[in-house]
Amino acid sequence: MNSQSRHEGSLVITGIETTPFHELPYQTSGARQPQRCRLSFHRAFANGIPPGIQSLVFVSDLQGREIGGANRLLGEVVADELNALVETGQTPRPAAIFACGDLYDYPDCHKRGGSGPVDAVFEAFTRAASRVIGVLGNHDELTDPQRLSNAVDLLDGDVVEDVYGLTVGGVSGIVGDPHRSQRRSAESFLQMTESVTDQKPDILLLHQGPTDPSRPDRRGDHDLELSLRSGFEGLTVFGHTRWEEPWLIPMGEGQVLNVDGRVVVVVPNQDTGEQEQDERSSKA
Repeated sequence: MNSQSRHEGSLVITGIETTPFHELPYQTSGARQPQRCRLSFHRAFANGIPPGIQSLVFVSDLQGREIGGANRLLGEVVADELNALVETGQTPRPAAIFACGDLYDYPDCHKRGGSGPVDAVFEAFTRAASRVIGVLGNHDELTDPQRLSNAVDLLDGDVVEDVYGLTVGGVSGIVGDPHRSQRRSAESFLQMTESVTDQKPDILLLHQGPTDPSRPDRRGDHDLELSLRSGFEGLTVFGHTRWEEPWLIPMGEGQVLNVDGRVVVVVPNQDTGEQEQDERSSKA
């Protein structure tokens, strides 16, 4: 994608390593019994990461439990794993973690589609990054939102403007029966999303994302795709339905990134970092 078409200062992903640099074993609910899986960690590179920020992390659909131990939710284990990767020098410490929902699985992983409290995951993320920005998925619940750390911002039609120089907006839930948890009508979902994109955030966090018009098998919301294509220049990050490669595609003047069941660590583009360093040196 031509980054010159994007507004100045926006976050533009320039590449993703599809081969994971790390994998984490876990278990998840299967059709009849728990299944063993491996969560992949990938590096991505971007222009527009604020100066001094070493990395940003995007995750979604961490529906699983650790194998052995205290049977914690997968997101809690991911937080510890990120800290371990930082300590061993395999990845820089993230300034912020962006979570796009569906972070719950049953303690015994006996049935797919379970809903439950994910407070512990958001609290665990604050031990791996200074800021945690997220939206809730259709399987997420909160036991006591008021007790969450001040480092956590959960968005649903909101925009935060102080994430290390980046503006971040988000809409929780999916299109569905408004009488069910974390669902709203198609009209309401689109109206709320456009109320956020009208404020031109650098990053838009969603649980349900757009459809890929070039690949019918890459499901999403068609009306959302039309809206993003015609009126949003930022980076949209989402989960809910898994896309295979490519996970990052252009959409209108912006980009959309599917992180369903993945951990994507975004670091400054090397060429940009070298250029900024040269500029600072010339001013010294």
